Amino acid sequence: MPQYCVHGLLLDSGFDIPELATGRTMQALDDTPVEMVMAELPSTINHHATTSDGYLVGDNEILIALDNGIRCHIEAGTRISIDPGGSDNEPAARLFALSAGLGCLLHQRRYLPLHCAAVDTAKGCVAFCGNAGDGKSTLAASFRTSGFKLFSDDRLTVHATKDHAYLAAPSIPALHLYEHAGAMAGLGNDHLAVDSYRFGKHIHLVPNAYSSHPSPMAGLYFTDWHEDEKAEPVIAPMGQLNAMMRLRRDVSLTHLIEPLGHEQHFMTWAAGLCGSLPAFHLVRPRNADRHEDCMNLIISHVRDTFGT
Repeated sequence: MPQYCVHGLLLDSGFDIPELATGRTMQALDDTPVEMVMAELPSTINHHATTSDGYLVGDNEILIALDNGIRCHIEAGTRISIDPGGSDNEPAARLFALSAGLGCLLHQRRYLPLHCAAVDTAKGCVAFCGNAGDGKSTLAASFRTSGFKLFSDDRLTVHATKDHAYLAAPSIPALHLYEHAGAMAGLGNDHLAVDSYRFGKHIHLVPNAYSSHPSPMAGLYFTDWHEDEKAEPVIAPMGQLNAMMRLRRDVSLTHLIEPLGHEQHFMTWAAGLCGSLPAFHLVRPRNADRHEDCMNLIISHVRDTFGT
């Protein structure tokens, strides 16, 4: 049975996952392995809640069904079953299992993965949190071309160990980019894995761009677009309470926190994280012509604050 490591978790897979077969030696931070299998899945389960994204939440299980026929069943934080709904869907199904499937499993294990792009610096991992469409992947691609090692462009898992209360683990070594952003980052079809299952993005595998080791969390940026396309980008310090409020929105699959009964766990975790790290509010214009100027400011701020 193939074994892989991602998000600090060991995956025992009943099928090959070429997206994780990168040759990198990864450090597992959780001793309980995850079993991944291909299986025929039902269209529903006994559930007590349906999330805003249509996930069915039952007792120790979650079922996700996509319009293209892909289904994913996540059980008790230990097993992910994926039904591609047809052989043509298998590459997309694998990536969906590694993305939303693993995201659900992380929540079941009471991890709270950040919805962010993240980079490695001299002081540790720095995360750029935001909603879908906030340009996190484009930020990651720009940091990559500036010589930084990446941790994530979508979902980041933070572990607690005896040495570090908040230790970041690298995610899937891929960038999810719109075509123009991929071209801007110099990523052509030779890096292309598969079109994303949503948002019209393309998924580029870039294992050499990703860190292969965990790193302590060092800082948080919370991203927003400025309403005025001509406005200057601004980076300002953020207080603990405001950072906690934004973190509640910017947890990956945040709609699972309430139906899983993890609100109090989130508050305790977020208070510790946001009380331990410097946080900043990053506001920039949604203007492709201003991207280089914005990135120069952002990268300079990261280098001055956290080192390269």
